[in-house]
Amino acid sequence: MTINLRTAFFVFLTVLVAFLLYIERAILTPFVLAIIFAYIFNPVINFFYRYIKLPRSLSIVIIYSLIVFLLVSLGINLTKQITNESSELKGFINGIPEASENQINNLPAWIKPAAQETFAFIEKPRVISSNSVFTFFPRALTTVIGFFIFLFAGFYFLKDGESMFKSLLDSIPGKYKNDINLLFSKINSVLGGYLRGQIFMVFLVSLVLYLALSIVGVRFALILAIFSGFVEIVPIIGPIFAGAIAVLIALSNGNLSFGLNPLQGAIIVALIYFIIRQIQDYFVAPAVMGRIVKLHPLIILLAVLAGQHIWGTLGVILAVPVAGIIRILLEFSLEKIGKSEK
Repeated sequence: MTINLRTAFFVFLTVLVAFLLYIERAILTPFVLAIIFAYIFNPVINFFYRYIKLPRSLSIVIIYSLIVFLLVSLGINLTKQITNESSELKGFINGIPEASENQINNLPAWIKPAAQETFAFIEKPRVISSNSVFTFFPRALTTVIGFFIFLFAGFYFLKDGESMFKSLLDSIPGKYKNDINLLFSKINSVLGGYLRGQIFMVFLVSLVLYLALSIVGVRFALILAIFSGFVEIVPIIGPIFAGAIAVLIALSNGNLSFGLNPLQGAIIVALIYFIIRQIQDYFVAPAVMGRIVKLHPLIILLAVLAGQHIWGTLGVILAVPVAGIIRILLEFSLEKIGKSEK
């Protein structure tokens, strides 16, 4: 199989661009988030543009306004409870060392060492130095600037994203266009289903956990539910981490419903998280996500760890869809090689 000079040049250029983007990945975060945002809401903009006949710019302004309205409305309704729970949580954490000693003494002998090690970590002092105070303000400014870049980039990705993609396709030689269109169609199916499915899963898990934890009488049910919903984005590790935190809080909670003691409450909370996980994996996820990434759990875990190492939190979020895209590219390449050898 011979590779002509033009193909070699494009391969070299692609690798070079990828390498430069990797080096400067820190400044790409708001743009990547803007692309994800545009990808999720582009069907809504298309609906306004094609069926209601509104200009794309006006449609985007309407979407921005609706999102702000929803965030403000939810904030007004939930802020009081979240603020109260946050204040209680702060006092709860400060009082854990004293309260935990009595609770640990009542636990079975086989679980005492693990509980003692866990609470010993909480007792470690957290000291705020003058250096951390001075570094807070530049970081806060960087976050604010990044947020405005995200809004600005999101607007233009929604407005001109399709035309930019069309221009990219037009630059591809004609004999490759059908293959590229087919490839992008498969990638679009993976990304679209994964991103929109994850948003649905965040809301669903948060709602179900809030109801379940409230019935059991676990403190900070709203904060735990929202946190657990969002860490669902991180496959395997996220749900385990969220469940462990909820179990620890239940274990330190003396006022559970139905006269439950802390150990019974912790076991029930662990069962709640386990059952929700099983229902999600075997019933909800196949229907919502359609198993579109088609990856083994070990591959997913490896992808998440690699994503975290390469790009931190954003790398964790993007790890699974990127792994799914790599699978598509490999399958597509092997299929083309198989056809060329026949």
